[in-house]
Amino acid sequence: MIRRDRWMGWAGTWKTWAAGAIAIAAVATATQQATARPGGTCGGGKGAKLEHLERDVARLGLEQDQLANVYEVIDQARVQRRAFDGELHAAHERMRALLDQDAPSVEAVTTQADSIGALQTEARKVELRALVQVRNLLTAEQWQQLESEKRGHRFHDRAKPESTL
Repeated sequence: MIRRDRWMGWAGTWKTWAAGAIAIAAVATATQQATARPGGTCGGGKGAKLEHLERDVARLGLEQDQLANVYEVIDQARVQRRAFDGELHAAHERMRALLDQDAPSVEAVTTQADSIGALQTEARKVELRALVQVRNLLTAEQWQQLESEKRGHRFHDRAKPESTL
C-alpha cells in the first residue's frame, strides 16, 4: 500500500513529467519549423503557393487583360506575404533564443510557439485570399482546367520512383 505522502510525491512527479512532455512537444514543433528545409517536404518555401499558382495560370493561355488582372492579384499577395516573412523570421529567432537558454520557460516557449503559429496562419490567409480572387477572375472552364492540371502534377510527382545511388 502506498502512503499518502508518497503518493503526493508521485503526483508531483507526474505533473512535472506532463509539463516536460508538453514543453518537449512545443520545442520539437518549434525546432522543426525553425530548422526545416524551406517549404517542408513539398518543396515549397515562402510564398511557394503563389509561385505555383502563377506558373499554373501561365499555362492556361489566358487573354492578356485577364492574365494581367491575375498577375496583379498574385503580385499584391506577394507584397503582403513578404511582410509576414520578416516577422516570422524574427519570431523564429526569438524562439531559438528561448531554446538556447539553460532553463527555458515552458510558458515562454509555448507562448512563442503560439505567436509563430498565428503569423503562419495570417501568411496562409494571404495566399488563400489570392487563390480565391484568382478563381473569381477565371471562368468555370478555366478553373476546371487549372484544377485538373494541378491534380495531374500531384499524381505525377507522387508516382516518380525514388532514385537510387
